[in-house]
Amino acid sequence: MALFLSMEYRPLWAVALPGLVSILILFSKNRPNLREMWTVAGSVCLFTMVLSMNAAVAVTGPLEVVLFPLFPGVAFHLRADAPGLIFATTASCLWILVSVYSIGYMRVLKEHAQTRFYFCFAVALFSAVGVAFSANLVTLFIFYEILTLSTYPLVAHEESPEAVSAGHKYLAYLLTGGVFFLIAILMTYHWVSSTGFHPQGILLPAAKNIPGWALSLVFVFFLIGCVKAAWMPLHAWLPSAMVAPTPVSALLHAVAVVKAGVFCIFRVVYYVYGLNLMAALHLGMILAVIAAFTILAANLYAVGQDNLKRMLAYSTINQLSFIILGIALLSPMAAKGALLHIPFHGFMKITLFLCAGAAAAIAGKKEISKMKGIGRALPITLGAFMIGAFGMCGAPPLAGFLSKWHIALGAIQSGGLVFLGVILAGSLLDVVYFFPVIREAFFGKIPESQMLLQDAEERVAPLEEKTKWMEKQRPLYLFMVIPLTVTAAFSILLCLFPGIFFIHDLAALAVTDIFGGR
Repeated sequence: MALFLSMEYRPLWAVALPGLVSILILFSKNRPNLREMWTVAGSVCLFTMVLSMNAAVAVTGPLEVVLFPLFPGVAFHLRADAPGLIFATTASCLWILVSVYSIGYMRVLKEHAQTRFYFCFAVALFSAVGVAFSANLVTLFIFYEILTLSTYPLVAHEESPEAVSAGHKYLAYLLTGGVFFLIAILMTYHWVSSTGFHPQGILLPAAKNIPGWALSLVFVFFLIGCVKAAWMPLHAWLPSAMVAPTPVSALLHAVAVVKAGVFCIFRVVYYVYGLNLMAALHLGMILAVIAAFTILAANLYAVGQDNLKRMLAYSTINQLSFIILGIALLSPMAAKGALLHIPFHGFMKITLFLCAGAAAAIAGKKEISKMKGIGRALPITLGAFMIGAFGMCGAPPLAGFLSKWHIALGAIQSGGLVFLGVILAGSLLDVVYFFPVIREAFFGKIPESQMLLQDAEERVAPLEEKTKWMEKQRPLYLFMVIPLTVTAAFSILLCLFPGIFFIHDLAALAVTDIFGGR
């Protein structure tokens, strides 16, 4: 028993813990306080466990657990390595903050089916951590599909016709992508009789016996399988999913789903194909062109949005492709920037979504055109939004500056000056659609006809009370305001002190593992 609880088994316990929490939530369905206590306590325990592995892996190397064989050459195999721990740290830390936020949000809006919501959320974190710690393609695929199925009820949570339609689109895209992913895995196994990840790529030794067109086609299948990364044109499911409650949007955009997509692309590029094969087949250039197109097109879509959450959805599509571009450039600096942008974007984007949800729950504002002067009524919320927005634009001293700087240097390092121009243009377009929100929120004049909602009963405030500090009117509001304040603070701290949570060390370790002395 002592051996089973040893350091080597912590990847298993980290994966199992959210699953255990999901069961406890079901058993506590008639006791809301206990149900929410399990959620928060489980998220804190998971984050603590992941942090303990960060310190160990940074010094001694990956932790591995082989549970049982699945078929010849493939086992149900977990490994906590540097890239996986970056993803797991992001998911586990943000689960704490989203859990606290959800308590206030769900109670203020008196949402239905709260037990189902918390249960599916925990299962989604179970699968996200499983994706992070998967040591081979088959184990990853199992958790990847569980993530799809567990998040469908969250997308369709409202059960309105619009929500159900969005849920069906979500499943159609992601399950279809899963079919292509499975075909690509089967072809990989057929060629090399293994699916285990290797820093130099598992396909390279057998590549000389495989036609180049076949390797390229399977790479395309892998990309379609990674539809969770929302690269264009396979992106339409993400804006549609904004009909879900704000904590779900935060889960989709910052914590688990889309990060699982870009993380899988990272695994495929560097651990399945490897640097040499990617370069020989020019697959890096193909992926970089897709990412560059998505960055520019998604930003142009964002400029035309009035609904704040839909605008943030297109912003997410754009920022995910910054990560994909960093991966595709095949240079050490760009790869490091891509890894750093996974947690950095997570903290900044979750700040923006939590602010959007707080504005909707406290003040009833969902459209940008109706947010004139709202910054004076919600100064903490909109102040945090401003921090997240500046970070998305790559402005110092926000975390987004540091990760985008590395990706830009990686573009120079790889000789891709055209892609450097895309990075700069994409960041400029970020300013184009974020700045008007901040300007109107803090300096816009509140229209005489526009009233702010004061509570869940939708009592309309007198005109003279419209600029009152609304965030302190109800204790439940603190459950929303405190988490978004914390995520905004970390969006700054991660730039000034990138060694927090060992993230910078892990990114450097991963790059050294992949690129060696290059």
